[in-house]
Amino acid sequence: MPISFKDGAIVREMKFHEDALYDVSNNLLTAQFDGRFNLSKYAVVNKWDFIDCWYTMISVNGENLDYYCNKKVTMVGKIQTTEIDLPQSQIVVRQFVDNNVNAVFQEYEIIAKTDTTLDVTFNMGINMTSYLKNFFSARFSVRNLMRLIFGTLCTHLKGHKKQEKGDKVNVFRNELIERFYFDVAMSNNHSEGLESTSLYCNQYRMMQSVNAGENGKLRMVVSMGTRGDFSEENVEELFNKFDFYKEKAQEYADNLPVPTSCDTEFLKAYYKNLYNCSLSMYKEVGDFKGFLAGIVYQSPARTYFRDGYWTILSVISNRPDLVKNEILTLAKGIDKDGKCPSAVKYNFKNWWGNHYDSPSFFAIMLYDYVRITGDESILTLPWRGKTILDAAIKVVEKLAEYTDDTGLLYKGGEYNRRDWCDNVFRKGYCTYDEVLFARALQALSVMTRTIDVVLSESYNARYEKVKKAINKLLWNPKLGYYVNYVNEDAVEDNLSIDTVVAVLFGIADKEKSISMLKKMEAILESKNNLEQKAGDFGTLCVYPFYANNADVVLKSSYPYYYHNGGDWPYLSSAYAYAKLMHGMDYAYPLTRWWEYNLERGNNTPVEFFAPPHKDGSLLQAWSSMGAFVLSYPDGKFFD
Repeated sequence: MPISFKDGAIVREMKFHEDALYDVSNNLLTAQFDGRFNLSKYAVVNKWDFIDCWYTMISVNGENLDYYCNKKVTMVGKIQTTEIDLPQSQIVVRQFVDNNVNAVFQEYEIIAKTDTTLDVTFNMGINMTSYLKNFFSARFSVRNLMRLIFGTLCTHLKGHKKQEKGDKVNVFRNELIERFYFDVAMSNNHSEGLESTSLYCNQYRMMQSVNAGENGKLRMVVSMGTRGDFSEENVEELFNKFDFYKEKAQEYADNLPVPTSCDTEFLKAYYKNLYNCSLSMYKEVGDFKGFLAGIVYQSPARTYFRDGYWTILSVISNRPDLVKNEILTLAKGIDKDGKCPSAVKYNFKNWWGNHYDSPSFFAIMLYDYVRITGDESILTLPWRGKTILDAAIKVVEKLAEYTDDTGLLYKGGEYNRRDWCDNVFRKGYCTYDEVLFARALQALSVMTRTIDVVLSESYNARYEKVKKAINKLLWNPKLGYYVNYVNEDAVEDNLSIDTVVAVLFGIADKEKSISMLKKMEAILESKNNLEQKAGDFGTLCVYPFYANNADVVLKSSYPYYYHNGGDWPYLSSAYAYAKLMHGMDYAYPLTRWWEYNLERGNNTPVEFFAPPHKDGSLLQAWSSMGAFVLSYPDGKFFD
């Protein structure tokens, strides 16, 4: 299927039956269009998945669409446009969301060559399993159980469909169970809601006749949520402002910035796609304001320390306000004793507590925000009777309780999977965690310089000690790179891409940096590694694979999968930036993962992938790191 790029958009030419999956998101929802006029996914933040299935059928002048006809699908921002050129007419279908309302908009434009009647029928199945799972897990009580039973009975007794006919729009309000709703507003040109005998299945139809040489439009607005809370929308009001929301969606796509470093249509589309991904994952749920990790991390809504750090790098120059909100939200999720969880939930409770990398990322994120924006006022904002700077100090000092006389963190015990590589037991001194800790100490040294000179010098001395220990204990001169981790029982000396943080944060001198980057080029870039069997797909996160099967669990149990050799675009982009810093060719790790995934039909940034295994989720926030690389082409961001 031919793929091209125009004005920042991905353009596919394909057969109608072929999927062109495109994930979109705004502050309230995530949805997926499939290039066949379907709404294949719909979820509301902090709630559940609403759709089990969706099937759209169209006929022109009484004849059903040829399933093998040609189509062109264009994707940019929060819009997917599908065009079909038929003998009778050209059909252009636009599906989009705006940035603030819980609704999906769809428009069928008929450009008639001859007299044309377009008949659109769709039916969809409600995802009751997701609803019930989240209902019971989040809100189970005897009272809620009775409400659910009573609500279901009332639905069956009173009927669950309500139709309201107007001059321009027909509205179908669906009461499902409890307060769970599914509403549709449609152009009133012969539109109707077809009767359904169950709560699961709903079917609708709309028609439009257009004379030759004229244009016509059918429009539809869909909203799913819960009556009486933040998710409820009035689809009739949204339908009446259709043009306004259409304009806003186009305005958003047009205004996605493109750096001067993006000098080809490919790079423009790459950058817009990734930058849009970052912005799309920013959510506000009450006082919770931050970046979700991705579309599968929204129920419960939560933001991760590590994902958040790599995500904010792509937006910090254009939207520092969002970065500030991320920092303040993370601060509210710090435990009272200073421990940092993996993530902070919408209610500011922790998600998988006490991680080794989270405290460092908090301090580093705060440091990067201050030095890039110049806004030092954030340091004095209140935090539990103290300040945000105090929060950074507290979490790093709590983390420092894991250090020994080397100055390094020692990950002991059986429960040592508490960092980004959480499917691998990396016991002992782990290069990735040690480098982050060193950078956090350096960050605190700088941020306290004008407040307490003695404290600042103390942090700098500790930083130098840790830096020295990393280079003494974890650098292997024979291999020419830092080992993955070492403990009293064993050394895991495979090459792990996450050790590239030693280059980014200046722990490795120039000689060591060039050495390890050349090793990564030869060993981790799949096109150069002739030992691995998966072909030219991107950059492996580790190689050789973990030899000790007892060290890996869950998805990382298999070679090429997850932390055991899969390509993680955020780390591939971090590695690309390290090569950029040292004047090396960085195009392959920056873009090969995206090219490869486009070839496989993934049109938004993927979480992780490798040929033998199932892909991770799409529209993954930290996979937008490539946009950061293109935003700072001088290679001096981390100076």
